[in-house]
Amino acid sequence: MKAALCVLAAGIASAASMTCGQLKHSFKANQCCGGNPAKAVDMGSSWQPAEALLPGVMPSVNGRPKFIMAMDIDYPPYAYTRTAPFENKTDLDEVVGVGADMIKAMGNFCGFDVEIVQAHWSDCWSAGEIGPGLLQGWYHGCMTYTHATAVRNRYLEFTNSWARLNKPSGLIVKLVGGKPKISGMDTLSGKTIVDVTGWAPTADTLYFVKNQCTGDTYASDFTVVQGDDLTLPTSGGFPASMAKGPNDRALLAVLNNLADAMWVYGDQASNYHCASPTDVKDGWSCELWSKFGTDFAYVQSGMFAWMHNGTTVAMAKKGSGIAEALDCCLADFMESREFLDTCKIMHGEGTAAHSQLKTCIPNHHFHSDPDYEEDDIHHEPHMFATSAMAAGGHTCATGYCNCDETAA
Repeated sequence: MKAALCVLAAGIASAASMTCGQLKHSFKANQCCGGNPAKAVDMGSSWQPAEALLPGVMPSVNGRPKFIMAMDIDYPPYAYTRTAPFENKTDLDEVVGVGADMIKAMGNFCGFDVEIVQAHWSDCWSAGEIGPGLLQGWYHGCMTYTHATAVRNRYLEFTNSWARLNKPSGLIVKLVGGKPKISGMDTLSGKTIVDVTGWAPTADTLYFVKNQCTGDTYASDFTVVQGDDLTLPTSGGFPASMAKGPNDRALLAVLNNLADAMWVYGDQASNYHCASPTDVKDGWSCELWSKFGTDFAYVQSGMFAWMHNGTTVAMAKKGSGIAEALDCCLADFMESREFLDTCKIMHGEGTAAHSQLKTCIPNHHFHSDPDYEEDDIHHEPHMFATSAMAAGGHTCATGYCNCDETAA
């Protein structure tokens, strides 16, 4: 067993003995102590839980920790469900994705069991506060969360990241006649920015990033609104009926001129790309996101300052100890060949299928792998600053406006 959750193991071992002085209530005189109340007393090998106990859940009885981890199904390639055609009747019985790959491989490597359950993201993190699932202990942790700065850290603890800083943020704007409603040079003074409710990057982190065209901090007099708090029109080219999730609602706010820009992950449009606009997905509208590069585009990209760390294994209630326990395994796992193999698992459909080989923090096994290569602005434009887009051949028509494109 590799580095099997050393924090929990240490706690269990220390409970196996006590001092005679600590037990003196059982011995009215300290004769058994031989005058030494610090003398150790063997307490035997009574059972101790191997993991944090959850209400209504049978604990592990074999000394092998068992964790219940949660994630939703609308965040490919990190968390989703399989789509037809299916290979067998159990294909829809579990949530799959990079998050599941990582925690299962860690369990095999370090010697713990894991059950992954479907949950609403809002049960993990709601609108500006910890969700009821983590607060009330429905599961040990929620997976695939980026370690953002600011408010989340007042409620939650995060494991270390298995990924490099892979989740830059961006600003999506409406295109009018192929031109952005606001340009990349905009200071955001007086502008209204819509935040994706319940998702990172959270609204308060916009204050920490800089304009990737000018290098300046944004003006402080912009207004942030929550996408789920806005009333979308029921008619027109982009009606409320198109929305299947919070990212859709925030994008529709921009397209209906209820906000000037959308504060969002830089790779969200890529992750929500579908083979066809008519495809049906859980949590987002393929028809809506097919408008990328024609009706909307990123006017800012490559903004990293909103986060402390990349994609984590788990996020848990602050003070629970889950992060420290899992990190004990993660450190050794990330140096192994098994980590590389996990990062090479493919997700997606057809030509859009890809692995996390570029996303994972590389160890010495990566550099000798023939499939490993550095980022390419043509294939991963979201990883690059807006100031690099013109040289990389990008315009609003590719979905990534450059700094030279003026506002409509």
